[in-house]
Amino acid sequence: MTTFDPSQIQWRVPWWPVPAEQDAGTVAELHREMPAGHVLFGRSVQTVGRRQDCDDVLFYLGDSTPQFAVVHLTYACETLPEWPNTTLFDTLESWIEQCMVPDAEDFGS
Repeated sequence: MTTFDPSQIQWRVPWWPVPAEQDAGTVAELHREMPAGHVLFGRSVQTVGRRQDCDDVLFYLGDSTPQFAVVHLTYACETLPEWPNTTLFDTLESWIEQCMVPDAEDFGS
């Protein structure tokens, strides 16, 4: 899988980039939580960013669509495939428009 450079994003609070040295731990937590049947089960992912006010994490999934996912980590071993809750985004632009911008507007108000 190609890697994604988080510096491509003009981050808006409450989102911030995750340093590369924290990627392995965050990915391990995601894999620990995911049961078989989860939409990301068995996929390679890269941690890109996270919300400062909750457990939402942005993962890069690779060059094919969907390219990004926001996962609400639960810090528990889940048994239902819909957990941890995951929202997929086909492109970086769609994540920015549908997630980061609205989150920033809500956070600032």
